[in-house]
Amino acid sequence: MNKVLKIAKWLTLIIISILVLTILFLRFSRFSDQMIYKMNGTHYIEFTSKLNYQEFYFNVDKDVKLHGVLFKPDSIETIGTIFHYSGKGMHLMSSIQKSYKPLLKKGFQIFSFERRNFGKSTGEANNSLILKKDALFIFDKVTEMNDIKGKPIIIWGQSLGGAFATMTASQRQEKVKGLILEGTFSSFPDIGKVYARMLKLENFKWIVPLIMNNDFPAEEEIKNLKIPTLILHSKSDVQVPYQLGRNIYNAANKTNTKFWDIESKHIMAIYDYEDRYVEEFIKMIAL
Repeated sequence: MNKVLKIAKWLTLIIISILVLTILFLRFSRFSDQMIYKMNGTHYIEFTSKLNYQEFYFNVDKDVKLHGVLFKPDSIETIGTIFHYSGKGMHLMSSIQKSYKPLLKKGFQIFSFERRNFGKSTGEANNSLILKKDALFIFDKVTEMNDIKGKPIIIWGQSLGGAFATMTASQRQEKVKGLILEGTFSSFPDIGKVYARMLKLENFKWIVPLIMNNDFPAEEEIKNLKIPTLILHSKSDVQVPYQLGRNIYNAANKTNTKFWDIESKHIMAIYDYEDRYVEEFIKMIAL
């Protein structure tokens, strides 16, 4: 009997050790970063648009260039710049251009760029700390451009892009007039738990915070903001649950932050609520 207990004890220790080592490996190898940002080589050769635009390439690392585009109003004076952090699958040749049209018509110019290994950008998107550094580097470069310097800047983040938007606003708010977030989440561990449930892994969601790095803690970074902030989220959003948007708002400073309840598909409010959406940008630069 003692021999059986001893074997069981050793087996338990071995299993626990393997589990701990696996968690440590997944955490420090940034395995989750690769899952979050990898786009399976979604590239295109040539950028084209019927909109008025200017292309840019940013050398952010050895042999790594990031592609960005500044979309401009056709024939009216620019009233401000929107720095847009898009969702995971929204490269600059996608339907994203359609969402810019109502804002361009009102005089906004819009800048956006493609993360590493996506669109026309090169490099590997496998480390969120590097992607964070890229985002701040490009923001600093763009805000010093002659066409942008001196004009009010609003940061706009949608879905995954909301993590980048909140981080940038938190670290560069002296350069920013306001922040607008749509359909984004409070942290990567929080959204990871959601997808664990979707994959029928409800009993294992406790492991998510242990294996996922939280380099974009929107729920914490939002607390630092003193600039006007709008968070909008659809109650029927099936990709990023409504509560994750509410979590960000609940953590925010209520003196400068408001929440807008909508009914729409994931990050589609610019189409379903066009007039009010555009008006929110206009009101923000007027403050």
